[in-house]
Amino acid sequence: MRLNMIRLGLVALSALAVVPSVTLAQAYPSKPITIVVPFPAGGTLDNLTRSLGQKLGESFKQPVIIDNKPGAGTLIGTEIVARAAPDGYTLGMVANSFAINPSLHESLRYDTVKDFAPISWVAYTPHMLVAHPDVPVKSLKDIIAAAKAKPGELSFASFGAGTSPHIAIEMLKTQADIDVLHIPYRGQAPALNDLLGGHVDMMFANTPDVLPHIQSGKLRAIALADDTRTASAPDVETFAEAGVKGFNSNSWYGVIAPAGTPQPIIDQLSAEFVRILGLADIRERLAAQGLEPAGTTPAEFAEHLKSEMDKAEKMVKTSNASAQ
Repeated sequence: MRLNMIRLGLVALSALAVVPSVTLAQAYPSKPITIVVPFPAGGTLDNLTRSLGQKLGESFKQPVIIDNKPGAGTLIGTEIVARAAPDGYTLGMVANSFAINPSLHESLRYDTVKDFAPISWVAYTPHMLVAHPDVPVKSLKDIIAAAKAKPGELSFASFGAGTSPHIAIEMLKTQADIDVLHIPYRGQAPALNDLLGGHVDMMFANTPDVLPHIQSGKLRAIALADDTRTASAPDVETFAEAGVKGFNSNSWYGVIAPAGTPQPIIDQLSAEFVRILGLADIRERLAAQGLEPAGTTPAEFAEHLKSEMDKAEKMVKTSNASAQ
């Protein structure tokens, strides 16, 4: 009888121990959620995050705070997420640099695989090579010829060391056998401002952010770094059409949480982002910005990240890119 009573007591205690975690999952979220964006305000990822955050806040009935933490090729903002409490109230947005940085830096202050929980891959956009109109080039062929005539003089801006536009520059240098000057910025917005001001010659940029400037004549479109032309700029030829085969560069975006965040919360967030990305107004908004919606499960995003990290490792080795 005593043994049975002890067993019953242990069962009761076990049941009570489960209640807090279940209640936690059911009660989430009960306070504001912060989404860390490792780029300055005004860029593609910032705009995308604000659109998604607005819908997330409406659904969860909690404020969603967008916290821009740019710098160090996205390392600063990403580390903040790695060190945050794993409770679902601090999330992070990541881009290609998240998968590139492990190969580009000899050491990081976080482990890209172990310190984060993937939530969902949300969207992507191809890069377009654009130039300031005062630069005497109108095609990719012109750029290659100019770079060969004056090695190291043509300047290319990037969103920062280790970002996908930086890797695109290194890829172009390798494939076209040219030498150009890389100038890293703290995100696309300041890089684009300097390009518009004529302080730098050209850059690989997110297509939606440069289309208005191309249409106004403030920038010149050179080529699209994708296999096919985009509907938002059908007159811009691809790199393949311009004679550089197999050249693809884009910006993709996803959501992560600190490792250890309860799986029910991860699954809840993933399902919510997938739902939001299926909304007609969000899809229209993304299409107008030249973005393609994705929306995946955590497992699918983890698989995408692994593929991107493997690809980045090969690109960095081939291009001899560095974080400088």
